[in-house]
Amino acid sequence: MSQEIRILLSAYACEPDKGSEPGVGWKWASGLASRVDLHVLTRESNREVIQRAVEASPVASPLRTVQFYFHDLPRIVLWLKEKRILPTIGYYFIWQWAVSRRFRSLADSVDVVHHLTFCTLLCPGFWRLKKAAFVVGPVGAPLVNKHYFELFGDRATAQRIRGWVMNRFLRLPWLRRLLHSAAAVVPANTETKQLLERHGIAACEVMLDTGVTNTQPSKLRELIQTEDSVCRFIYAGRLERRKALELALRAFSLAYIEGCKNWSFTVLGDGPDRGRLRQLADELEISDQLRFVDPVPQAEVLHYFHQSDVFVFTSVRDTSGGVNLEAMAAGLPILCLAHQGVGDITDDSCALRIKPGPVSETIRSLADGIKTMIDEPARRAQMGVAAQQRAACNFSWDEKFNGMLKIYEMVARS
Repeated sequence: MSQEIRILLSAYACEPDKGSEPGVGWKWASGLASRVDLHVLTRESNREVIQRAVEASPVASPLRTVQFYFHDLPRIVLWLKEKRILPTIGYYFIWQWAVSRRFRSLADSVDVVHHLTFCTLLCPGFWRLKKAAFVVGPVGAPLVNKHYFELFGDRATAQRIRGWVMNRFLRLPWLRRLLHSAAAVVPANTETKQLLERHGIAACEVMLDTGVTNTQPSKLRELIQTEDSVCRFIYAGRLERRKALELALRAFSLAYIEGCKNWSFTVLGDGPDRGRLRQLADELEISDQLRFVDPVPQAEVLHYFHQSDVFVFTSVRDTSGGVNLEAMAAGLPILCLAHQGVGDITDDSCALRIKPGPVSETIRSLADGIKTMIDEPARRAQMGVAAQQRAACNFSWDEKFNGMLKIYEMVARS
């Protein structure tokens, strides 16, 4: 039956050889291609790179059977987005509304419309389906802990409003209609599942939106170092307020002040918060041990991971935090906050997990975690082994695709 199921995958972000959301969209399209009759709806700006990837794939590749559809908004709207007059989230809302109308006939010709990437609970599309079943997810609704609003600076009020709306999402009429009509709502993390169920929305089992290649853990590199060697910490991702890298910098500064100086910290990425973070590092007098590196291709990220000892993740608003899986697959233990997606990805065997709380307490706990990682190399090595094993055994892409296929088959029969 699976090969007969026709799926329209709405993947706003979908690009090969990319990390983050675009890479997730492409991975889902690639993985589902061999399992269903797949149609993928994405942005016009992705057309060229997708066509090149399909043409470069083997003749027998399932990717060659996928039907791709491309859409972008008028040039004036794109210009407003590029000039940051129109926020990306605003463009995304308008794009979702536009495709639900332009591709209405296509949606009525398939068995399942599946809304995937950039899948925030506040905008899982605007589809009005007559025949097809609607699947949304893995969907996220990350809420900022009240203690961390101050980290957003002049955007703190906007985050408070966002949280207020997210906690009352069913007051939005189009969202109430869509979610109640959905055949399946798949939460991306435990916190989102709990939020949905508190509001009476039946949710499937938690399914992280990202995963790791289904391979056996490779032989691990040696992580134990001599007592006087430097412990190499790393972060990779966007540099923006919600990633809260300020917490990490202040924690490293506190550890340094308290005599813990045998560390280095590589910050791999770019974004609107980069300048402020560099200035903060100067003010904290830790710039000599801190290195900012421009974004690199996804394959090179793994090179940096293999040259590091610990991955640091202090995001205060993230649905999944899939980069942690990549770091774990490379054998890195994690230092993180114990919430949202990373709270599901990690456990105490592979990560030092900080309970969210007041900023000063968080910084203190992170500094203690830094010291532990430096002072206990044997424990750090053991956690790295556990991290790789957990990533390989619990977050396989194949299991994820097969799990979604079961959902398709269930809703297509109903």
